[in-house]
Amino acid sequence: MNKQISLVAKHTYLTRLKKKSFWWLLIAPIAPVLVGAIVGFAVAAFSSDKSAEVAVIAPAQMRQAIKSDQKELNLKVNNQTDETKAKRSLSKEDIDAVLIIKDDQGTLLTQPKSNEVDTSKLKTFLSQMALSEKAAKYQLTASQVADLQSPFKLTSKVQDKNQSKDSEAADTVKQMLTMAVGILVFIIVSIYASIIGNEIANEKSSRIMETLLAASSAKAQYYGKIIGVAGLLLTQIAIYAVAGTATVLFSANASWAKSIAPYLSALTPGFLFFTIAFIVIATAAYLVIAAIAASLVNDQSQISQAMTPVTMLALIPYIVALSSSSSTGNNTFVQILSYIPLMGQSIMPSQLANHYATWWQASLSLGLTFIALILLLHFGLALYKKNVLSYSDDNISKQLLRAILPKKFKKK
Repeated sequence: MNKQISLVAKHTYLTRLKKKSFWWLLIAPIAPVLVGAIVGFAVAAFSSDKSAEVAVIAPAQMRQAIKSDQKELNLKVNNQTDETKAKRSLSKEDIDAVLIIKDDQGTLLTQPKSNEVDTSKLKTFLSQMALSEKAAKYQLTASQVADLQSPFKLTSKVQDKNQSKDSEAADTVKQMLTMAVGILVFIIVSIYASIIGNEIANEKSSRIMETLLAASSAKAQYYGKIIGVAGLLLTQIAIYAVAGTATVLFSANASWAKSIAPYLSALTPGFLFFTIAFIVIATAAYLVIAAIAASLVNDQSQISQAMTPVTMLALIPYIVALSSSSSTGNNTFVQILSYIPLMGQSIMPSQLANHYATWWQASLSLGLTFIALILLLHFGLALYKKNVLSYSDDNISKQLLRAILPKKFKKK
């Protein structure tokens, strides 16, 4: 029996591995990132780097100070000093903006086609100029001015028995992980459930299932297909892991890598292994459900109908992941969902990374998911044996309910 299972698993794995669709599947998750990078590069390449031409209507000293620092402010000060003429030039689109400064207040007028003025730099510069003027007025020393300019320093940290980390980074990691894992699991389930569903539907609709079962057994076909498709998932994860490791090694000293390092402090090797194990076990459980649903189809036209319950089930943790935020870590409802099989894989990794859950709690959630997988495998085998050679015109959902419900409920 074990030999038959391994033969079916090997055949399923190699057949799918050799198809172009699997390699397109590897590229698909990376494609949005590549497209975004290309679009960003194109926008940056074709964007105008021309400095905005600004007419400055201000006291002579202020106007001269702005003109002296115009390169740092990324603007070009126009020679006009009359407000009416400057506004007329702006309406004709001859200049990009008019800056009017009166009584320690400023107004920046622009037009729709203006080159962009960096208002944050301009505001900082004007604030410093105003402060310098007030310091001179009140006869403050340079050290007194510097003391007034120094902001109050507040560092916020999340402290626990294991470590402390910046709270902003913790919130960012939590939100990123919750959404990323939820979306990833939903995509994986949608794709691989469809693969195993098509495997079974192809054989059943072409009526070669009878031949296969005569040569082996329903158990071998059932476990073999699940193992084969799970092997494809592990192959995809392994390829991403190798590519990710290579990227980290070659980009360790890059500026962008250093900038995101504080936000990835929770992603230790142990945590990554736990998250991957959670995703694989949970996805395997969804594959079992997909195999059960696919065993009820008569032909290829029914495969989308059979996969609908699987997709709807995977949609629940996906919605929870998208609706979760950095403030929901201690939410009782979210914590309960993190222990429910087929749900916890999208929530518990984030809870663990941000110390809303301990390692024993995360292990308990993973253990419950593994137990659910074992129970589903045994339960699913019985249903698979019963339905794989059954051909019915009834709705897939009705067939599934009849297969699951006890006999006393079927008669009513």
